[in-house]
Amino acid sequence: MNFSVVLFADTEASAAGAGRSIYGISLLERHLRVFASLGARQVTVVGPSSGQGPDVRGDGFDDRWYRELAAVDYVRTDESPARWLPGEDEKALVMDAGHLYDPRVLRALIDGGSIQRAVDSAARESCRLLVTNGDFLAGLTASWSGSESLWSALDSAQESTCPVFDLREMDPYIVDLRRSLPPWWLVVDSDRKIHRAEALLTDAAQKGTLDFPAEFIHPPLENLLTKWISPSSVTPNHVTTFSILLAFLTTGLLAAGQMGTGYLAAGLVIAFIVGVLDGVDGKLARVTVRCTRFGDRYEHILDVVWELTWYWALGWMLSAGGEVAGPFVLATVITLFYLLDKAATGMFKSRQGKELFDYAPVDRFFRRIGARRNTNVLLLLAGLAVGMLEEAFTCVAIWTVITAAFHWTRAIWLLSQPSSADRS
Repeated sequence: MNFSVVLFADTEASAAGAGRSIYGISLLERHLRVFASLGARQVTVVGPSSGQGPDVRGDGFDDRWYRELAAVDYVRTDESPARWLPGEDEKALVMDAGHLYDPRVLRALIDGGSIQRAVDSAARESCRLLVTNGDFLAGLTASWSGSESLWSALDSAQESTCPVFDLREMDPYIVDLRRSLPPWWLVVDSDRKIHRAEALLTDAAQKGTLDFPAEFIHPPLENLLTKWISPSSVTPNHVTTFSILLAFLTTGLLAAGQMGTGYLAAGLVIAFIVGVLDGVDGKLARVTVRCTRFGDRYEHILDVVWELTWYWALGWMLSAGGEVAGPFVLATVITLFYLLDKAATGMFKSRQGKELFDYAPVDRFFRRIGARRNTNVLLLLAGLAVGMLEEAFTCVAIWTVITAAFHWTRAIWLLSQPSSADRS
């Protein structure tokens, strides 16, 4: 759906908030990236009168991440609202530039009614967020003297003319993150609020229902690296590429394990680092609003390839260069049941619209302990440490078979159950 945006940064508080840096980018640039990702047609930034406050023009912004916008205009608050009012029947998102909003809230408003104002029944402050048409917005600016006059007019509007959208009534479940997260928003009016904003964004970037290492060991390292990288010119795809190079380096080191235990140890330690970086690229993309379809496919397609090369490299090494068949059989078993497991979970998600890992408590529990790359690496590291790497490799194969069998059993059983509509 095409829509335009009017972003108010005309007061001292809103202009200062728009200029504050969160994860290496200003709040104003973050807004533009979010609007582009939501499909906005045009953004008008209403700034202070000349000489009355900080300049909020987007000079120096990296427009690679919002160039989908047809136009970004900057006007002053002392100019006539006619300069930026949308067409009479055009849908417009109107908001305060000093507020940070959950993109789910913005999407829900855009997809909802033609006129709605956001409220948070759990907060005292006004959300200063509205979706409207040009006709209603023209009424709010009839006595225009800046955005404060508009928000005052909105606060006094009757609910019959401007329905209320309560954030607390939104469904908190996020399919892609496999978790529930209450919708949020924040007035970014102090340095303390910047820390709070970064904490909110970090939490919103964290996936749920993970394997044990990804849930309890990796996050502190991922968050630290994400914070360190975000102000730099390094993109999520750069991190992905670096992790892929490390992954194939791991393959080479594991295959060379016959030359000494040091190669194996280095390979498995780098494999652990790859597991951490695998979480960093996604978090970096989400907290800096640099998600791309290419990046998502680039990572997930190659993930399958390089992970399987690890098991074949270990099979080669443990077979003494092909002299013993057993390790190659184990690598074949791991590969086959790894792919079968992906087929089961992928089929379930395509039919149910929800991850099998997150369907019920038993599935969430099994996700933590099931055969996954991160848990396999820890098991292999433990096996190497006690001199039982071949036994650990056998355990990985057995556990991969059990994991695939569990997911196929659950998927078939759950998909065979009658839906709620059928039962009624």
